[in-house]
Amino acid sequence: MWPLRTMLFIPAHKLEWVRKVDRYAPDSVVLDLEDAVPKNLKVEARGMAHEAIGILHEKGIPAFVRINSLSASGAEDVVAIVREGFSGVMLPKARHVDEIRELDRLLAYGEGSAGLQLGSSAILPIPETAEGMWAARDLAAASDRCKGIVGVVQGPISGDVAMAMGFRPSMEGREQIYLSSKMVLDSRAGGAPYPLGSIIGTKLDDLEGVRMLTERAKAFGFSGAVLIHPSHVAIAQEVFDPTDEEVSYFSGLIEAMKQAEARGDAAVSYQGRMVDYAMIPLAEEILRDATRKKAMGR
Repeated sequence: MWPLRTMLFIPAHKLEWVRKVDRYAPDSVVLDLEDAVPKNLKVEARGMAHEAIGILHEKGIPAFVRINSLSASGAEDVVAIVREGFSGVMLPKARHVDEIRELDRLLAYGEGSAGLQLGSSAILPIPETAEGMWAARDLAAASDRCKGIVGVVQGPISGDVAMAMGFRPSMEGREQIYLSSKMVLDSRAGGAPYPLGSIIGTKLDDLEGVRMLTERAKAFGFSGAVLIHPSHVAIAQEVFDPTDEEVSYFSGLIEAMKQAEARGDAAVSYQGRMVDYAMIPLAEEILRDATRKKAMGR
């Protein structure tokens, strides 16, 4: 399943949206029990999320759930939603290592109750407080379930992360360079190899803006994009999928290195640049992505 290049948010109580989501072909769906659900529907939405996971499972789409924070009703959310087809949890307002460990235990209980394989559910912490952003590496390292820290790459609308850190977001994004880089590095340093960039803060129909922010997320090192509108999925897939030119270039690079090895060399001039073994892992990753893209019919 990993890396997931696109994760699409859907409010957990919008079952009609869930039933139509396969037309947009996201890599995965995040059913939102937190900010996208009115307070008076929180309890009812848990049961709808449980049903939605089953619908997504039938469609072959991995289902994640953004629960409420553990200081609110997150524990009750977890107990209600774990079932066949459930892939993991996004934990909002993640601040402390103890929260990740508590969530790990809750998921283990849920997996046992649902007859799922122990450890099969992932944790994706979302650090949205200054304390959580500072401790992101420790959050990522707190459980083997952690697959990636969820950071933010945003346009000019201030949300939780911008308020917590104190920056005023812009489309240019210079004020976000440190934080985005930190989230990516902390995630990987903590053993969570798939940091995800949440693309927010643009007008929903500003598709060029979405593309720009998604390209920025990829350049920072995020392994995929978390999206809030279905029209953004195809854009993010195009950004993260390797191009024909990249496939050609990196296929040639690997072949050039094989020929160099056969001659007894560990470095070679390729298309005017010196390359060696350090360039092979990226080349292999690009070709794996290309194979996956072809298998998914994209």
